[in-house]
Amino acid sequence: MLKVNNAIFLQTNFVVMYKYFFSSFLCSFTLLASLSVFADISQADIKNQTITQSSQDKQVKPTKITQSEIRQIQQALPQKKIIFNHTFRVKLPECNSCLFVPVQESLPKNRLTLHLVRDNKLLYTFPQSQQVKSWNFRQLKAVSFLQLDFSGPNEDGILLITEYSQSPKSNRPLPVAILYQRDTKGYKVLENTSSILTKRKVKTVAEAENIFRNELQYLP
Repeated sequence: MLKVNNAIFLQTNFVVMYKYFFSSFLCSFTLLASLSVFADISQADIKNQTITQSSQDKQVKPTKITQSEIRQIQQALPQKKIIFNHTFRVKLPECNSCLFVPVQESLPKNRLTLHLVRDNKLLYTFPQSQQVKSWNFRQLKAVSFLQLDFSGPNEDGILLITEYSQSPKSNRPLPVAILYQRDTKGYKVLENTSSILTKRKVKTVAEAENIFRNELQYLP
């Protein structure tokens, strides 16, 4: 009887010890797996943060102007009709942080001019688009600062959605889109692309971006 009890006792101890070691093994394995997953998630988070930060560093970051900046513009461009609702502070390589200023000129005819201003001084005037050279400017409807999917430093783009008429007496507005791209000496008009958008009567930034992304592959 004693031998039987000892055998049962030994068998019971073996089962208990087996369960203990097996449970410990499972806990250790689970802990290692959890640490591995946590490490992968952490690496993914770091990678995502790096991508986000890199993207943010490239952004032009337009912001609305202040009253003091309005006075700067008025001093740099006296007696000009500033289109203030489309005037922004931007970060550009040409001027670091400066003011993007659209102006409605009236002599000898209505036309749109674009300027960069900093420290009360006019730094740069954008070239005119050839497609509107003989047309009459009516309205600037939208400005969009884009990151074009080009290699190199010339990836910054500026899209204008405007309205023109073929003559000062015409009441028929024509939607005109103008796309600028950074050049070695400032900015240039992408005339062919602008003409494509204008011929297709693009009236919003969203319509233009859809063409850039899906047809022209200008956007990532």
